[in-house]
Amino acid sequence: MAELQRCIGSAQKRLTNWVNEETGGRYQLSMESLQLDPVKETLLLTNLLFEPTQADTGSNSSYRFRFKNLLVKNVSVTALLESSILDLSTIVISGGSLEIKEGKATSAALTEIVPPKKTSRRKKVISAIHVDSIQLSQLDIAYINRKKATTSLQSVHLDVYNFHSDSLEAGTGNPLPVKGFRLSIENIAWDLANKQYRLSADQFILIGSGHLKAIVRNVQVLPSAGKNLEALAAQTPVQQDVYFGRIPEVLIDSVDYRSFLDDSILRTPLVVLKEPHLSVFNDRSRPPATASKIGKNPHQLIQQISIGLDIPRLQVENGRIEYSEKNKDGTDVGKLIFGAINGNAGPIRKGFDTLGSLNMDLDARLMDKIPLHAGFYFPPGKEGRFTVNASLQPFDLSLINPIVEPLTNVAIRSGRCQQLECTLRGNDHQAGGAVVFVYEDLKIDLLKDKKSGETVKRPLLSLLANQLLLRTNNRLTDRHPHQFQVTNQRDPTKSFFNLVWKTLFEGLKMSTGVNNKGKKPA
Repeated sequence: MAELQRCIGSAQKRLTNWVNEETGGRYQLSMESLQLDPVKETLLLTNLLFEPTQADTGSNSSYRFRFKNLLVKNVSVTALLESSILDLSTIVISGGSLEIKEGKATSAALTEIVPPKKTSRRKKVISAIHVDSIQLSQLDIAYINRKKATTSLQSVHLDVYNFHSDSLEAGTGNPLPVKGFRLSIENIAWDLANKQYRLSADQFILIGSGHLKAIVRNVQVLPSAGKNLEALAAQTPVQQDVYFGRIPEVLIDSVDYRSFLDDSILRTPLVVLKEPHLSVFNDRSRPPATASKIGKNPHQLIQQISIGLDIPRLQVENGRIEYSEKNKDGTDVGKLIFGAINGNAGPIRKGFDTLGSLNMDLDARLMDKIPLHAGFYFPPGKEGRFTVNASLQPFDLSLINPIVEPLTNVAIRSGRCQQLECTLRGNDHQAGGAVVFVYEDLKIDLLKDKKSGETVKRPLLSLLANQLLLRTNNRLTDRHPHQFQVTNQRDPTKSFFNLVWKTLFEGLKMSTGVNNKGKKPA
């Protein structure tokens, strides 16, 4: 027993001396106890504290960590007491905290705490520690930047691979003394929009090996009330979009963590959204909204995000948007679907003096069936200027009945779209441009609501509409114009996408002969 206690005292002294010499006396190591088990070949340190030896002056970066339990597995007692280089297999740390405080003049690179090594060493002094893997769980991390802003992470799990303390020497150019690491945080959540919504993620993972890559899994934005969207929209005081969103996986490549921690800027060359899904519901039976939505175009909303952004490319893979709207009578709900959304957006920049333009180039399937291509261009400026180019491949017009019937009491009985294209330009207050709509065999049925809530056809009015109001065919080979110039003033209480749709709809009505009195083709 006495020999074991001597070994424990010797091992504890070697470790504390190693920290003192490695850091040039800037840091000290203390612990409540050191328990050595020669049979199991384990070493347990409790309440381990690593901290600066002098008061913080604010000029240099500093580190402070406290671990409740640090267990070293497969440790050789002889090597622990005699070897100048400790080769360890696994260190398991459970519970503790790590604080990194950025200095005023220097970076927080770990090489700061280690001065150049001296060429001579006393016998039996540890010169280096090599560890195959370090596993940390339930670790609280706090990073304080030069502006004294604190970034905190709670209950972090961190795996470190191939730790080499000699890589900490000044002049090695190695910012981290490890070959790779994996940091993960479980069950993250924040309140949004005055606690009306809650943003959450099941897991955040940061992987470092050559460059940093972040993975965020199962990101969700859900109403805090926990109700379905239709029930939630029915309780809004005025017409208002309510929504939920989900992204199974977000990939962020080559993260510049220094920009994020020091300047609150997310800087990365690529963000990938895998299978994002957004559902929106609006109840038009509620009183009309009065609040203005001017200044809330997509590129303008980016400037309202709380952190800086520098993302050259945002990639969307197999996204989906579902927009549902209850009609004015509250009797039916129309649904517009954009499925299989793939494409790119960027550059996305916020927090810079000179703002760049934003481009969005997307392919999708309208109502999950109709191939659609859309391009959006938002130049820099405060006027909300934009350009939209969109085209659809040929399709049966009856496919859009799920949105048309509930909201207009009109059903498309037959019709085939041969060509639908538009080029629209606008700003915060209006939009205009050219719409091309080529089709054939268009026939509709006018509907009315029964008391039971079902809809029935109105045969006589439908006949009159088809014979007198609608143009049945607008083929490329006939005499009718196929392209119309349209203009539309924005309702300031409606969204950017509502302005684009209303402007396009004007062109569709003109092409079919509805409301085109006095209007001229392009």
